[in-house]
Amino acid sequence: MPTAAISLIREHTEQINPSRSLWVPFELGRPLGAPNNPEFQLGVLRSLLGLFEKESGPVIEDYPHDSPVTEESDAAWSCVLPLPPLESTSTPAEALKQSLLQEVGSLAPWYAEPVRRMGRSTFGLSGLTADSMPEIAAFMVDVASGEDPDWPPGLPEQNARTIRYMADDLKAYYMEAANEQPGSSAPGGERMWTWLYHETRLGQVFYDLRDQLAAEHAEKTVANGGERPPGPPPPNPIPTRYANRPEPAAR
Repeated sequence: MPTAAISLIREHTEQINPSRSLWVPFELGRPLGAPNNPEFQLGVLRSLLGLFEKESGPVIEDYPHDSPVTEESDAAWSCVLPLPPLESTSTPAEALKQSLLQEVGSLAPWYAEPVRRMGRSTFGLSGLTADSMPEIAAFMVDVASGEDPDWPPGLPEQNARTIRYMADDLKAYYMEAANEQPGSSAPGGERMWTWLYHETRLGQVFYDLRDQLAAEHAEKTVANGGERPPGPPPPNPIPTRYANRPEPAAR
């Protein structure tokens, strides 16, 4: 019997390699996107059913639209974690690295609590554990600064896909920690992502990383006579909805 599935984690689908899959850029637990939006959800289902028109498989297609914004309980939520300062006595890259490491350390107790309580975490796509968070964070800042640092020890592979996996692990660490932070109500998905990309040092690093890798890829394209160099496109940790970097004053 022909089958088709919706994928929320593309890397897992690539490993399982089912006959037909539609990868969607939505948060976990929402395979059809925003709740209470039947028009958008029908669009996802139409794309999924359209995979049956493919003559052969396996095939994985990417859904091109982000989930619409939902109000949920977003307006009432704010993370109590203060944005760590950037020390003016060091280079910009070193200042950002130290600030990010401070941010990661501040989130550690919040991340550890749900892991202790539930005995599991979505962290680990890179093959590393959360104990390697300082090494992962420092590595990402170095790459975003145009450096060629040593890879964190213990990685099963070292390539562009690994950078993407480490970015996903960083996101998992922050989101699980933020869900545990004190507050009267749980944040909605949109508010959480806005906090991650616009209100944290990690978000700043992600924008720097996207721009640096894109610039390096453009240079390789020029050196290749205008032809796209072989291999996958550079990793981009920023979803389409947050493509525009926030104003410095908002950071």
